[in-house]
Order: sequence, then structure tokens, then C-alpha cells
Amino acid sequence: MLPESAQQVSKLRAQFYRSFADALDTSVNITREKSYASTLPRVSWTDEQGRLNYLCMYAHSAPDVLLPDRPLVLRVGVNLGAELFMGSSPGRGSRRYNWTCQFYLTLLSSELPTALPWIIKALAQPYGLDLDALPELPYTLEVKASAGQVNSLWTSSALQQMTQPRVAAISSDYVALLG
Repeated sequence: MLPESAQQVSKLRAQFYRSFADALDTSVNITREKSYASTLPRVSWTDEQGRLNYLCMYAHSAPDVLLPDRPLVLRVGVNLGAELFMGSSPGRGSRRYNWTCQFYLTLLSSELPTALPWIIKALAQPYGLDLDALPELPYTLEVKASAGQVNSLWTSSALQQMTQPRVAAISSDYVALLG
């Protein structure tokens, strides 16, 4: 990822997390971004059932040296990766983690503000993600096949951006590094 894109994603993430924390009707913990850590910053909170929830926003696709015209496409992961926090004992922590609402939402940065209230409504559903019970977004959502039972939702514009062919073009800065 190009440094400018990394800065843009970091800024978008900070704004999104602040807006999410303000809109959620409970206290949240926002982990900070550390350049040396491999774990992405995230927002975590405990819901009214006492279950741990979290979301993480990151770049699914971004411009880089080989493909400088690659689009910036973001992904929001909701309640994914709990097994990393649970430890090695089977069943340990499973009642404390929200297993009912897990999904990916892949979208463009311009679609992020309108997705925020939708994500909050999705998290409020008592029995998991029911797309028919959620309000419509100003853009079309497409469900993509995903491993396991996790829904992978894409906005049509993000999906279109990712399926457009790109031509690899090595920038002159990268060529100078090789030379």
C-alpha cells in the first residue's frame, strides 16, 4: 500500500471509530494504531446481553507500487476472529462473545458514513444478521459466498471496482529502487 493510502485509511478509520462510538449507546474501547503491531485497531464493547462485540475497519484493496490505479476499497469486519481471544480450552469464552452477528461489509470510502447506522441496526438484531429486517441502504448489497457461516456483503460499487481489470504499471520510484 502506498504511504498516502495508508494515511488515508488511518484517517478514515479514526473518523469511523469515533462516529461509531458516538452513535453506539454504550461505552466502547478503541484500540490505537501501532506501527509495530500486526493487530489492527478496533472498537470493542459489551452489549446488553453481556457479550463482547468488536469491529475492525481496514483496506481490502489499495493503490500500491505495482498497481497505483488500484481502487481503495474498505472492509468492515464485525465480530470476527473470536477464536484468537478465547484461548485453547474448547467452549471457553463462548458465552461471553457475540457469535450471532458476524459479517464482513466491503464498500467504498464514500459509502462508509451511510453504512454506520445500518451496522448499528444489524448489531441490535437479537438472532443474527437478517438482511430482510434491516433498512435499505442507498446502494445495493450483494451477498458473496464465504467460508463458514459468516456473511460477506459487498456494495455493488465496491464489487464493480474490484472486478475491473487493472494493468500492472511499475512506478519510476520503484524502478529506481531496483536499479
